[in-house]
Amino acid sequence: MNRSNSPRRVARTTATRPAATRPTATRRAVLAGAAALAPLAAGCQLGAGRPGGGSDDSAVPPRKGGTLTWAQWDANTDIDPATSSGASATEVLNNVLDTLVAMDADQKIYPLLAAKWWSENEGRKHTFTLRDDVKFHDGSTLNAGAVKRTLERILDPATKAAGVVPLMGPIDKIDSPDAKTVVVSFKEPYPNFLQNMWRPYFGILSPKQLDSLKPGDKVTAPVGSGPFKFANRSADGVITLEAFPDYAWGPETLKNRKAPYLQQIKFRTVTEAATRVATLESGEYLLIDELSEPDYARLKNDKRFRFADTPRRGLSLGFHVNVQKAPMDDKAVREAMNWAVDRKSIVERLFFGVHKVAVGPLSEGVWARLDELEKRFTFDPAKAKQVLDAGGWKPGAGGIREKGGQRLSVVLATFRSPWTEMAEAIQSQMRDVGIDLQVQKMERGPYLDFVRAYNHHLCASAGTDIDPDQLRIRFHSSNIKVSNFANLADPQLDALLVKGSQQVAGSAERRKTYEDAQRRLMDLLPFVSIMSQVRVEAMSSKVHSLKMGPEGLNALPLTDVWLDP
Repeated sequence: MNRSNSPRRVARTTATRPAATRPTATRRAVLAGAAALAPLAAGCQLGAGRPGGGSDDSAVPPRKGGTLTWAQWDANTDIDPATSSGASATEVLNNVLDTLVAMDADQKIYPLLAAKWWSENEGRKHTFTLRDDVKFHDGSTLNAGAVKRTLERILDPATKAAGVVPLMGPIDKIDSPDAKTVVVSFKEPYPNFLQNMWRPYFGILSPKQLDSLKPGDKVTAPVGSGPFKFANRSADGVITLEAFPDYAWGPETLKNRKAPYLQQIKFRTVTEAATRVATLESGEYLLIDELSEPDYARLKNDKRFRFADTPRRGLSLGFHVNVQKAPMDDKAVREAMNWAVDRKSIVERLFFGVHKVAVGPLSEGVWARLDELEKRFTFDPAKAKQVLDAGGWKPGAGGIREKGGQRLSVVLATFRSPWTEMAEAIQSQMRDVGIDLQVQKMERGPYLDFVRAYNHHLCASAGTDIDPDQLRIRFHSSNIKVSNFANLADPQLDALLVKGSQQVAGSAERRKTYEDAQRRLMDLLPFVSIMSQVRVEAMSSKVHSLKMGPEGLNALPLTDVWLDP
């Protein structure tokens, strides 16, 4: 992921030289001007490929050929599907690999490599019948053995795919009784297996590539059956994909289900926001990730550009709290923090009103999100002080509270935007109520080591998913030391999260279970939520038909995308 720990630059830029990071104003100047621009961003209509000032291009016939250049916000260093380094890596994988199924934003499942499937015994057994017309980029054909071996490779501890394994549920075994049939059996009911199997982590690798891998080997040049072939990674980090002309089995989530219109895609990591927008404005790159909020306000009506602005679904953005590390093991401190945060000011002034305030654990757009929780906390410093007083935390030297000789000082670990900016914003808000919040900015590697050792009091929230099962991944006690960085172990919550994972998707019973789970989380408060993020992809008006995927984090495979000359 992003190797830079620098805060996002949020001032209006002035130069257009592509290689330069352009000057930015001070944070005070940004905050002073943001209030006036916030209504511009807040009033924009969300959509895919929305033009800045032009007309709808849906009636224009697609043009074949051309190279899409894409400047990514996040490191794409690890493109092994089982251990990918983040959203930018999965963007690459999404175009190189196919999964068994595809899914849309309504959680409807569509055939992809699997032509059909069925479940038995309350979801303890899932059987897939594979297509018979699929071939990989190296010429090998799809068979059940490739699916079985790809999934077993993820489960193998030598692969070190701890972040992905929980998504697979309580798997017992994977069988391939014949060349076209895959059977996945579970120790417990897991009817929602398909709600995870569309993700790029589970893209199927070529049998020939699997033959070449020893346990623990990294995949650096994935060979799949997707619409684009991995061509190379240059010495300076540019990943090139080339169109796969034989592609003919795309899912119904795509309009063009055959070979892509583009000839090539070139991905490059450009972590600095000001540099990314400079490359867009200069024409060096045709598409960029994560356009900063002030640049969005500045450019959104510019006819040279188009935008895909989409809610990022999953956990609300904010901070996980290590509930077993003093003083965060005191619920009074966690509650006071939630009263002390001025979410509205952060969203409207720091982020120009592009995002939405969030209080509960789930962001907007996640199925079964309990909206009533959004009223649980408001900005009320007086209430925060009252809670701390009642909890025995009394003002001490320098206004920082103390209890039993312990100073109310906590460490918040962060490694990238937008968490770094949010951390800096709440630092003064916490001090106002007597909490000494120390923001520790780190590179990604040291950050992960620090958090996995549970040395933090607070850390960046994480988790993207259209389904509330993400709560199990992040807060079930079995995922401590894996993905539960709140260090939370609550039997009542655990039972609800397991129950929800075993109920039928979309059912009223499952909705109630997850509503109860959200209420329990609000009682425990293992987080401080701040906002539901809206991700903005910015592109040249030459780029047509980019559509974002169901979670809003990655685009759909780029078979529909085409370029003007």
